Amino acid sequence: MATNESASESALRALAVKSLKKKRDAREFLIVTIVVNAILVGVWWLTTPTGYFWPMWVLFGMGIGVMFAYIDAYVRPFAQPMSEQDIEIEIAKITKSR
Repeated sequence: MATNESASESALRALAVKSLKKKRDAREFLIVTIVVNAILVGVWWLTTPTGYFWPMWVLFGMGIGVMFAYIDAYVRPFAQPMSEQDIEIEIAKITKSR
């Protein structure tokens, strides 16, 4: 019984570490995005402030990346681990299609 509890505790600890890593990575990516985009907007402003706003493409692309990083880290359905029932259902689907 003690080994089951320690195994479940270590599994919970591993899930918590993984969740915290995702959250930290999302924050770091947000900071990198802000810095890179600020530099690009600065370059645009210094070179052609009345011309075509080309940094919008980088802002848009990196913004999508930040959005997906935060969804992965903070939205519950994506952050929950797979249960044994989920695994058994998937195995049944695979064996049924053969």
